[in-house]
Amino acid sequence: MDDELIGKRIATRRKDRGMTQVALAQAASVSLSLLRKVEQGNRDCSQVTLATVARALGVDVGALSGQPYDTEEPRRDRVHGRIPALRRALNTWDLPLDLEHRPRPMSALEADAKEVVRELQRGRNRQLAEILPPLLSEAFAMVHATDDERERESLGNVLLAYAHAAHTVAHQTGYEDLAAQVEDRIQWIASLTSDPAAKGFAAWMRTTSIMRDALYEPGLRLLDTVRSDIEPTGRDDDAALLTTGSLHLRSSLLAGRAGNLALAMDHVEEARQISVRLPADTDNDWQHMAFGPSNVAIYRVASAVEAGDGPRALALADETRLPDHMMTRLPTRVAHHHTDLARAYFWQGKHDKSLKSLMVAKKAAPQQTRHHPATREVAGLLVRAHRRSNEPLARFRAWLGPDPEW
Repeated sequence: MDDELIGKRIATRRKDRGMTQVALAQAASVSLSLLRKVEQGNRDCSQVTLATVARALGVDVGALSGQPYDTEEPRRDRVHGRIPALRRALNTWDLPLDLEHRPRPMSALEADAKEVVRELQRGRNRQLAEILPPLLSEAFAMVHATDDERERESLGNVLLAYAHAAHTVAHQTGYEDLAAQVEDRIQWIASLTSDPAAKGFAAWMRTTSIMRDALYEPGLRLLDTVRSDIEPTGRDDDAALLTTGSLHLRSSLLAGRAGNLALAMDHVEEARQISVRLPADTDNDWQHMAFGPSNVAIYRVASAVEAGDGPRALALADETRLPDHMMTRLPTRVAHHHTDLARAYFWQGKHDKSLKSLMVAKKAAPQQTRHHPATREVAGLLVRAHRRSNEPLARFRAWLGPDPEW
């Protein structure tokens, strides 16, 4: 597999199209200085830059990121062998298939959904890719086999948990076409339930592909519209509060990627005000979307990173103390936080702290960290920056996969 830095791929595609750096920078609306640093391997390629450059070059983001990773022997990640079955199961959503066995009671499906959520919380993508296909096919078939509205609503809730996990597997392992397909399925699944929070969840998920295509302003408008439709009806409307708060955090990422850090922080503050009205951090199930004071703090740092403001991100990180329960209940959020910090530390020339952050992310959620584009970008940049032997970095690089040509 070709594990070269994204910047090298950008340079190759640019030259193939006969474009100068100046022309590409103008077409992608990025600074010439930043583009040069990315192509030279002196700066990681953010998701913002990656999306806009891919659009300017007329290629898919995956053509530049190199995802999905670890698809070839001998170090092939087992998750890739399970993707075809997941893809087939998702394609049965509108097919009234015959159930091979007598339908299981709803309580059994709901128990499976809770187990899927637990695996999702742990960031165990390989395990999810294995258990999800039969669960999805069964639930889809049951939707088409019932005329009972209450049962369809329950099936909708179960399917949202399954679909959330399927989207996470596809997105984090680099199958963005499949992730976009799941987003479409979630729109349909949300229509099975009368819960307005489901509509908010569907919009939240929809913005994944929106951000990948650098459609930040339309994405912000979408979330603004959906939030207005699910305003809490009272002090005890926790579901609406959780969903509204999560959508504000999602808007903060979109605003940060659009380069509007002030707007991003406004959304984080709106989320903070909602979080103080709730008892504590919530679990990462389909409805609550991992909302609470700790996740608000994580997003405050993430928004600064997305906006490219390293000093601000690190200053905010110094004020952030994540509770111990985050490592056990929401390790994927902890991992994402430290991956962001690795980027910010590298920007400021703090290479040892950058590597340490990557190692914390690995400990928290190894499968997610291993497949995150920023992990490979920052690790590659650290390798280039170190002229002397660095055993911890060498071990981390080996853990990522085949020896990269960095």
